[in-house]
Amino acid sequence: MIKTYIKKESLYEKEEKNVDLFTFIIHVLAIIICIANILFNYSKNLLESLYFDVFIVVSLVIAMFVYFRYKRHLLGAYISVIGTSIGVSGVLYLEGRLSFNFLYYFAIILSIPFLVKRDKNFVRDNYILFIIVATIALTALCIAPTNPTYSFLTTKDIYTKMIFNSTISLLTVIMLFVIIVYVSRNFFISFLKDKKFAVKEKDNRMVALTSLGHELRTQINSINGITQLIIEQKKELKPNKELLKQYATILDKCNDQMLNLVNDILDIHKIESSKFELIEKSENLDKLLSEICNKFSLLADKKSLCFKKEIDPEIAKLNLVFDKMRLNQILRNLLRNAVKYTYEGEVTLKTLLLKETPTVASVLFKVEDTGVGILEKNYSKIFESFQQIKSENSDIYGGTGLGLSLTKTILEKMESTIDLESNINKGSIFSFKIEFNKITQEESTIQNIETVINNKNCLNGKNILIADDNKVTLLYADTLLKNHKAKTFLAKDGLEAIEIAKTHKEIDIVLLDLEMPKLNGLKAIKQIKTLNPKQTVIAFTANRPNEELIKKLYSCGFDDFIIKPFKKEELIKTIYLNCKEAHLKGVHKP
Repeated sequence: MIKTYIKKESLYEKEEKNVDLFTFIIHVLAIIICIANILFNYSKNLLESLYFDVFIVVSLVIAMFVYFRYKRHLLGAYISVIGTSIGVSGVLYLEGRLSFNFLYYFAIILSIPFLVKRDKNFVRDNYILFIIVATIALTALCIAPTNPTYSFLTTKDIYTKMIFNSTISLLTVIMLFVIIVYVSRNFFISFLKDKKFAVKEKDNRMVALTSLGHELRTQINSINGITQLIIEQKKELKPNKELLKQYATILDKCNDQMLNLVNDILDIHKIESSKFELIEKSENLDKLLSEICNKFSLLADKKSLCFKKEIDPEIAKLNLVFDKMRLNQILRNLLRNAVKYTYEGEVTLKTLLLKETPTVASVLFKVEDTGVGILEKNYSKIFESFQQIKSENSDIYGGTGLGLSLTKTILEKMESTIDLESNINKGSIFSFKIEFNKITQEESTIQNIETVINNKNCLNGKNILIADDNKVTLLYADTLLKNHKAKTFLAKDGLEAIEIAKTHKEIDIVLLDLEMPKLNGLKAIKQIKTLNPKQTVIAFTANRPNEELIKKLYSCGFDDFIIKPFKKEELIKTIYLNCKEAHLKGVHKP
């Protein structure tokens, strides 16, 4: 089993690993220079200079101890930089400017970027240390005499001291310059690689957008064609009901495919902006698996493929908490690819209950096919955004190249990873394991309402206000609710909704669109709740809700929400639950 998600190490991380090494080298180099100065000054009997040389050595040793032993990197940098600067200033004052000790300040300044850890305060800390060193250096140069304070030094001694300090300073600067070149090389390599990656990513996105445009045009063309056929049927004296049913099925399929495409693009945007979240609630896993299998069984039949499902019977007994939309998205992406890349043989969905405790249940999912297979070198590539699966002869099968990338990201959010086994022309196996939280039997009563909402009388006697500026949404919701015997009131904006709520005190539930002209739902609910604080209000939203939006909705007083576009079952189920006792209200609430 090969785990396909491997965190790649960036060049920046490699450079960060070298910071400790650079810091160690710089400190050791500085100590060696100090020892050389101590020996030289001792030979010239410059005893007072020895005190400052020793001060520098002690500062460097303390700095290394703080830096490497206690991991106080910034404090270590301050101790070494300030300690060496003060020590150099003391020696400069004693030996005069002609000794050229001030050249060591350049070495200190060049070493600062390699002493400070690269974090969010890296630039700020560098500036502070630069200013400290520059201030100490300028002060020392101003008060230091031209000639040494040592009266016994000869002109030859002064010249020797100048040559000694200049040579060591030059060698130190050269060494630091080599380190800077090495780091700059890494930076430019990283820059060039990033540029190359950006160009490649741009090309991938252009291909993906072209594919997206093709996919959308295909669906729009299908919708347009079916619409024209429906119009032609309406002209007939006796419309063919079987044909109309067939047309409706095609339109529903086109709608699903367009919605999946749009959702994939929106999800990629959320991932790249770090706003991708899971919305978990109690769901029926067995029912979800059955719905998915029924859909892909039909798709497989059209390609003369055998579709198999091997669902662990123990799963039907479980009451679990998970993000139904996201798990559905994962399985559909994997099964869609399996059917797409398989020309003969079979596609299989397997689930196995691995472990069960009173609070959690671990389930293994597998999607197997006998398709074209994937080259091992492409294992990681297929999970990148805007990358499309290719066969051995590099034929592209279409699509936006987002499905598997989203699958990997969703599983990461679920604290899982996806594994892959594949052989060219023999097939592939995608598998992942999810650990679900279980719910109590009392909570599980929510799961058993499917049979209730299928009853056309389940909303009999309920008065429901629908407020939405979209005429199609109004018509759709109004028709569905009336079919279930509810009495409806319609409003095209927030102001109308408030007026109807004032007039009809008997309204049980208000369906309120968030985006409406004149007065939107977030503002309208305040006045509706003022009229009746116990009024149940459900939000209509075309946005995929995240944690921030959900908190905002509940803080404004909404009892629940429905995501547009919605299916009949979702609308009826949400309204039915919110018509029940208080402990069954707000099933979406975290």
